[in-house]
Amino acid sequence: MGKRVTVIGGGIGGLSLAWHLKEQGHEVHVYDANEHWGGVTESSEEHDCILELGPDSIIRTKPAAMQLIKALGIEDQVQDTVEANRQALIAKGKRLIPVPPGLYLMAPGKIWPFVTSPIVSWFGKIRMLLDIVLPRSKSDKDESLADFVRRRLGKEALERIAQPMVGGIYTADPEHLSLRACMPQFIEMEKEHRSLIKAMMKRGKAQKAVATSGPRYGLFISLKGGLQQLAHALIKTFDQDKLHSAHRVSDIKKSENTWQCHFENGDMVESDILCLCGPAHGHAHLLQNACAELSTALDSIPYADVATINIAFHKKDVPNLPAASGFVVPAVENRNLIACTFSSNKYADRSPDDVCVLRAFVGGALQAHQLNKNDDELITAVREDLKDLCKISAEPIFTKITRYSKAMAQPSIGHLGRVAQIRELEAQQDGLFLIGNGYEGVGIPDIIQQGMDVAKRSA
Repeated sequence: MGKRVTVIGGGIGGLSLAWHLKEQGHEVHVYDANEHWGGVTESSEEHDCILELGPDSIIRTKPAAMQLIKALGIEDQVQDTVEANRQALIAKGKRLIPVPPGLYLMAPGKIWPFVTSPIVSWFGKIRMLLDIVLPRSKSDKDESLADFVRRRLGKEALERIAQPMVGGIYTADPEHLSLRACMPQFIEMEKEHRSLIKAMMKRGKAQKAVATSGPRYGLFISLKGGLQQLAHALIKTFDQDKLHSAHRVSDIKKSENTWQCHFENGDMVESDILCLCGPAHGHAHLLQNACAELSTALDSIPYADVATINIAFHKKDVPNLPAASGFVVPAVENRNLIACTFSSNKYADRSPDDVCVLRAFVGGALQAHQLNKNDDELITAVREDLKDLCKISAEPIFTKITRYSKAMAQPSIGHLGRVAQIRELEAQQDGLFLIGNGYEGVGIPDIIQQGMDVAKRSA
C-alpha cells in the first residue's frame, strides 16, 4: 500500500524523486516556494533566443539523467554540442588561448600540444613535467585541490589551469575545495600510476575517440528547448492537484509517526514520508525545531553566490568570436568574469542565424565582491571584459541577468565526513530524506541519482 509523501522543492531533484515515488505507487504531493518549476534549472526565451539562466548541460558519463530522459520519452529532444566548436579557451592577458588537446582539468595527456601552448611559461611547463618523476603521496589526509596541484604540478599549473577549469564547475576557492569529494579520480591516478601525466597519457590512449580538450564538451548534452524542458516533462506526468507552487514552508514538526509541514499561507500537510530537496542551508533552516542536531550539521555545508548574464549581439558585430564553446578566466587575471559560454556556438538553434548569444558567469567564492554591484554596474563590468577578450564593443541587442543566492555548494576539506554525519543523523529520523547539491555531487545527474537512491530506500 502506498504511503503519503510530501516533497518540498520543485527543482529537477525534487520532481524526479517525486516521479520515482509516484511510479512506486505512493501518493506524492510536491511543493515549491516559487511560481515556476525546475529550481535553478531555468530556461527562458527572449527575442527568439533560448537562454539558460542556470545550468546548461548534462554530462553523459553519469547515467541517471539519461535514464530519466529515456523513461520520460523525450530522448528525441537530446541535443549534442556542436562538434566544430568543442574547444575550451583560457584567458591570459587580452588573449583567449585554446586548451591543449589531451588536457583534462589540470593534467596534460599529450606532451607536444602542452609544450607548444602559451598557457603556462617555460618554467611552469618544466615544473609540471617534474610530475613524471615525483613520488606519490603517502598520506591519506583530505587534501585541498590547491595543495594537491601545487605538490604535483606546481603553482603556475594551479593558477593558470586547475583553478579556472575547476572554478568553472564549482565556482570555488581551490585552497578549500576537497579533492577527495570533488575529484577523487586524481587521487586514484596518483595511487595507481604515481604520475598524473603518465596516468593521463594512458587514459588518452584508451579514449582516442574523444578528440576534445578541456572539459571534453563531446560528453555533454542539453535538450532542444533548454534544460527546463526536463522539468516540464516531469510535471506533465503528475495530476495538477498534486503540484503546489508558491507554497513556502514556515516550519516542520514531527509527531510520533508522521511529519507535519506548515506553510506561510496557513496550510498544513501531514505525511508518512518527508523529502527535502534543495540546498543544505535551506534544509538546516526548516529542521531547526524538528531536528536541531541535524540542522546544525546541515549548516556546516558552505555555499557561494553566483550570477549569470545572458548577452545577445548581432552576429555582424562579433566577427572575431573563436570557434569554441567558451572560455574560463584565472582568478590571477583579476577580471570581472569567472567564465563565459558562447551559447550560440555550443548548441545549435539557440538563436536566429544573425544573432550571437553569450552567457557570462560572475561571483563565486573567489569573486563574491562582484555581486555587490547593481545590475547595470555588473553588466558594464562584464562588457569591459568581453571587449578586451572577445573584441566586442557593440551595443547588445538585450541582456538578462539572473542572480542565485547561496546556490553553489562548496565541498570543502572534510566534506565527505560532514556528509556521512548528515546521512547518519538523517537515518535516525524515520521517514525523512534529503537530496541536493550539498551532498553527493553538484550536477544534475548527481542529484537525480540521489533521488533514485531515496526511492529505493523508501520502497
